[in-house]
Amino acid sequence: MALKISGRFSIGRGLRLAFALIWIGMACCSLSAQNERTIIIRLLDSQSGQAIVPVAGDNGISVTVNEDATIPRLTARVNKDGVWELKVGSGVEKVQFDTPAGPGGYGYVFCDGSKFRPATIPSYSVAEILSPGVEAANKCSKRFAQAHAGEIVFFVRRPNWREKLPM
Repeated sequence: MALKISGRFSIGRGLRLAFALIWIGMACCSLSAQNERTIIIRLLDSQSGQAIVPVAGDNGISVTVNEDATIPRLTARVNKDGVWELKVGSGVEKVQFDTPAGPGGYGYVFCDGSKFRPATIPSYSVAEILSPGVEAANKCSKRFAQAHAGEIVFFVRRPNWREKLPM
């Protein structure tokens, strides 16, 4: 038998209400986590095809969302497996990647754009990255790689002396 505190409220009813609120809170938290999607970013050396290992103190790869510079940028971080991982929400449709820092403090150069400082940074569809995976073009060599679902593969190279000059 439930203990009555007031005319219409009992301990049993209060416990059921508390459990219901906790369950609703947990369901809301899990729904927001389900909307977050993960993209794996692999960087490969354009000449050797070997994986680029993040340098010590790597600050991540800066990512522009939906080609809109006014939206706060996302940052891809190195996960426990040593690869860059980007978490994107459900509202993100396109992403643009900046190059990470390389040895000597210079950033790598993506091989998917024009040879010297591309005027526009290519954007990639999140839906394509998540579904079949995306292999960015390799205009530096004839190497290629196969991307898996949820993964984008870039070929990069070190900058030449001309690209190291200040703009």
